Amino acid sequence: MKAKQSDRALVATARGLLADVQADPGAPLRERLVHTLETRLVSATWTLRRLPDREAGFRRMRGCLWPETRSEGGDYAGESLTSLQARRRVRISAHEVDQMQPTLDLLLLLPDMLDRRILFFAAWHQDGEAQSRIPWAKVRRSLGLGLSRWTLKRRYDAGLQWLAALVALQA
Repeated sequence: MKAKQSDRALVATARGLLADVQADPGAPLRERLVHTLETRLVSATWTLRRLPDREAGFRRMRGCLWPETRSEGGDYAGESLTSLQARRRVRISAHEVDQMQPTLDLLLLLPDMLDRRILFFAAWHQDGEAQSRIPWAKVRRSLGLGLSRWTLKRRYDAGLQWLAALVALQA
C-alpha cells in the first residue's frame, strides 16, 4: 500500500515538473528539464539545511531553565554576518517544505546509489543557489571517495539526464 502511494507521489512530482517546464517554451524539453531538476534539487537541499535542529532547541530551552548557562551580552561576536549566514536565517516557506521531499524522492529513481549521493552532495554544496561551478572537492570529501572531479561531473550530468528522461516519459 505504501509503495503505491510513493509511486503515485513520484508520478505526481514528475507531472508537476513537466507542467512547469512546458509552460516555458524555448530550449528542447530535456534541457529545460535538466535545468529545472537541478534548480529544484539545490532548493530542496537548501531547505533541508535550514530546517530547525531539535538539539539546538533543547539547548536553548536548557539555557532558559538554568540561568547560569545563559550567555552574557558580551559573549556574542562583534562582527557582521556573512551573506551565507544571513541567507540561512531567512525563514523557510511552506511552499519550499512542500517541494523538498518529493524532489528528494526523485533521487530514488536513479539505479545506482553512488549517483544518488553525487547528485545530493553536489546540490548540497551549492549553498542554495545553482552555481556554474560546483565545488567538486567538497563533494569528494562528503562522499569519502577518491574520484576525480571530471568523473564526478560526468556522473552528475548523466544522473540529471537520466532523471530528465524518466520525467519526460511521463508526458
